Amino acid sequence: GDATLADAAHEAAVKKFRRLPEVWGAWLNALMARGAHEEGRKTLQRAVDALPQAQHVELISKFAQLEFRHGAPERGRTVFDGILSNYPKRVDVWSVYLDMEIRIAEADPQVARRLFERVTALRLSSKKMKFFFKRYLAYARAAADDELVEHVKEKARAWV
Repeated sequence: GDATLADAAHEAAVKKFRRLPEVWGAWLNALMARGAHEEGRKTLQRAVDALPQAQHVELISKFAQLEFRHGAPERGRTVFDGILSNYPKRVDVWSVYLDMEIRIAEADPQVARRLFERVTALRLSSKKMKFFFKRYLAYARAAADDELVEHVKEKARAWV
């Protein structure tokens, strides 16, 4: 069917452009969008083996986003947590992870809040911390949670 044809096309593309993360990303996107999660995970491993290490974090982060978007947020969290255990100061990864949690926060706002608590407990540069405190405050205000707004302000004051 169409999936077999698409896979053949992607297979040909990665053979020819093995070192291009965009090619792997497109294939991963196609697999995850059609619910072929296990195949997606195997393909991610192949991509990591094929790509230079400098491109791993970005590709794995994109894969975590695909897990979130295609119905496996718990797996997405595991992937993000794996990246962050190795690269705790990667603001870009924290930021995307927060985006993903905020997007599904209606289901469980505590999950996003716990993630904000984790990131605001880090010891990063004041510029980076200011960025995360501002985001946390915006999140609290959007949730119309006055108690949380006060908590964030207090935490930011204590950080300074």
